[in-house]
Amino acid sequence: MPCNVCGADSGKYFLCFKCNKLKEEGKVVKCPDCGQWHYADKPCKCKGDAAQQKAKPAPATEKPATAAMAEGVCIVCGAKAPNGHLCRDCFYEMKDYKDSFDKNSRAFDMKDYYFNLRSNIYRMKTFDFIKSNCNKLMAIAYFLSELYRDSSLMDRVVNDIKEIIDAKKPKEEVKVSEEVKQKDSHKEELRRTCDGHYVKSDPEIIIDDILYENRIVHCYEKKVPIDSDEQTIKCDWFIPVTDSRHGIYIEYWGMHTKDYLQNKARKRQAYKDHDIPLIEIEKDDYRDRQGLTDRIISEINMLAKKYFHITDYLK
Repeated sequence: MPCNVCGADSGKYFLCFKCNKLKEEGKVVKCPDCGQWHYADKPCKCKGDAAQQKAKPAPATEKPATAAMAEGVCIVCGAKAPNGHLCRDCFYEMKDYKDSFDKNSRAFDMKDYYFNLRSNIYRMKTFDFIKSNCNKLMAIAYFLSELYRDSSLMDRVVNDIKEIIDAKKPKEEVKVSEEVKQKDSHKEELRRTCDGHYVKSDPEIIIDDILYENRIVHCYEKKVPIDSDEQTIKCDWFIPVTDSRHGIYIEYWGMHTKDYLQNKARKRQAYKDHDIPLIEIEKDDYRDRQGLTDRIISEINMLAKKYFHITDYLK
């Protein structure tokens, strides 16, 4: 099928991949009269001859389309979004989710994941968690569009997110402690590991399964025992060495949003100030599963010897 706009081959879709991107940017629109797609800065072919096609000047009070886009808001969090549907922070969270997906996933499975996730979001209670999973919906749509040139979800994800946010947005802002938010979010997690832990992402599944498969005793999201007035810190994983209070902590740094990076710096400094044994796993380390497995085992043995004087803790 030729593309409605440029005439290039678009498979079974109305728009080719390039024009679908332009549609997301507001540069390609659908004619309300005939339903055909055309460039936003040019009239639709159904408008008649060149004389009839001449664009009417916009009223003095009407703002050009580019200005309207510049004043746009994020469909997820409501912040300013001058370059699309998402603000800067939501865009980077969406990108982190997209990068975490397995490139070998089948398009059919990803679509199933999308629709199951969309249904589950309506059952979630914590609004911050709802917004984060809306960014994951957008990530799935982009993933399919970029990897398989399948724009079917791109055509609906914006409306789906708007409906979810409108339905789930709190009527009144209620102050809830950070600890309660973390507990609620933990209950609503959707990703389950081999040993039954519920984690936040596919990379965390891989890391947790590495610990389980190598018979490394561990727990997920444990409070770090720091006796001070600082904000509560929870690690991603804790490995008990001598008892349930003394052991090795693991942190997976999986995102690049502004708030996340600030929290990452705060947690790193706390581990350093209190001389707490820490293993750090960066965003893409999980992709080399065997290499990550070898490094985790090596660092556990090294830290067990340094902090607890135990040689060959993992044999």
